[in-house]
Amino acid sequence: MKRRAFVLVNRAMNAVIGRIRPRRFRGADLLILTTTGRKTGTRRTTPLIYMPDGDRWIVVASNGGGDWEPGWWLNLKAGSPAEIAIGDAVTPVRGAEITGAEREQMWTTLNENVFDFQGYQDQVSRTIAVVALTPVS
Repeated sequence: MKRRAFVLVNRAMNAVIGRIRPRRFRGADLLILTTTGRKTGTRRTTPLIYMPDGDRWIVVASNGGGDWEPGWWLNLKAGSPAEIAIGDAVTPVRGAEITGAEREQMWTTLNENVFDFQGYQDQVSRTIAVVALTPVS
């Protein structure tokens, strides 16, 4: 699928999921991430599978197997404001990429216990980012 069509379909699906607000997707816990566009200033909502890790939430910038980084991750890397909703709780967050040995450990845990992200990794040329969302005080 061409990138532009992928983005349009993805935004439509995200809008529907954002309104329904399911708590689980494909057997995994789901959070709703809202970021502010680094170029447009438009708020965008993205449902993401996550894994809790102490006082942070671990998500994967897989983009559904697309070979480009998702907009939400580019927005977070640019320092754009963001928040997550889990159920009725809304928390302002910032995102940081997990790297090195910690990334490898998280990647293994995510693939074994949450979702088969390795299937996406095998389809793309980029290294899929593992991202820690931490609360902003």
